[in-house]
Amino acid sequence: MAEKDYAYAVGRIRAMENKLLPVGFFERLLTAPSIEESARLLGETEYGGRETGGDFEDILEEQLGQLYQFLREQTDDAPELLVFLRRWDVHNLKLLVVTAGHGRPSRLGIIPFADLKKMVEGVLPSTLPAEINEVLADLPERGPERAAALDRAYYRYGRRVLERSSALLAAYWRARRDLINLQLFLRLRKSGAPVKEFELFMVEPGYIERRQWVENYTQPLTSLASLVNNTPYAHLVRGEEVFNALPLLEREIDNYLLDLVKEAKYVPLGIEPVIGYLLAKEREVLNLRFVFAGKKNKLPVETVRRRLRNVYV
Repeated sequence: MAEKDYAYAVGRIRAMENKLLPVGFFERLLTAPSIEESARLLGETEYGGRETGGDFEDILEEQLGQLYQFLREQTDDAPELLVFLRRWDVHNLKLLVVTAGHGRPSRLGIIPFADLKKMVEGVLPSTLPAEINEVLADLPERGPERAAALDRAYYRYGRRVLERSSALLAAYWRARRDLINLQLFLRLRKSGAPVKEFELFMVEPGYIERRQWVENYTQPLTSLASLVNNTPYAHLVRGEEVFNALPLLEREIDNYLLDLVKEAKYVPLGIEPVIGYLLAKEREVLNLRFVFAGKKNKLPVETVRRRLRNVYV
C-alpha cells in the first residue's frame, strides 16, 4: 500500500491512543487491597464487560486478537504489520516441529494452527515467508537447533521487509536483534554454556557484527561495555548490576525499544503509528499480566513494581 493509504488508519489510531492505560492506573491496580478490587478497576476500562473468574489470560488474549484483526483490516494486511504478527506463527511452528505438537498453541497466529500443521505436513501449500519455508524444507535434526533456525529465519524475514519500508522500523528491528543477542550472551555465559551454543542461538546481528559477539564471549564481562560502546543502546550496560540482574536488564531493554518506537507518533501518514500502537498495546497487556500474576501469587507490591515496563503514553 502507498503511504497515503494509511491516513484513515492513522486517524483511528490517534483516537485509540487516548484510551491506553496511563502509568498511574497500574499503580492503582498494584496498591488495590485485593485482586477482586483490581479486577473491578480493570472492569471500568475497555477490558471490562466479561467475567474472568480470576483468570485473566483469556480476556487479554482476546483483546490482542481483536486488535490484530482490526489492524489487519485497517491496513489491508500491510507487510510491516504481518512481520510483528508472524511471531505467533513461529511459536506454533516450534510446537509442531520441536515439541511434536505438545504445548498450548497460540490463537493469535495469522495462520490457524490446524492449517499450519497441514502446511508442515505438505497437505496445504505454504503461505509462510520464504525465509521460514527454507528452514522447514531442510530442518536440523535436533529440536533446539530447529527452534534456533526458525528464530533466525524470522528475524531475517523481518529485516527484509522492514528495511525496504521504514528507517524507523528498520532501526527498531536492528536494535531488537542485537538486544536479543545481548540477553542470550549474558544468560548463556552465566550458565556456563560454551561459545558454540551461543553461536547456535544468536540471531542475525544488528549494529554489532557476529565476529565481535563471538570473540567477546570468552572475555571478561567488563569488555562487554566496549562491545556496545558505538551502538545507540550503550547506556544499557553501564554498571556491574546488569551483569548480575538479568530481569533488570530485560526491563531496561523493553523500555528502550518502546522509547525508540515512540517516534512513530510524529509520523503523519505512514505505517509507523500503526506499529507503534500495536507495540504499545502489547506492552499494556504485558504489564497487566505482571500485576494480576503478582496479585494471584501474593507477591510484594515492590517486587511487581520493579517488573513493570514503561507505557506508551
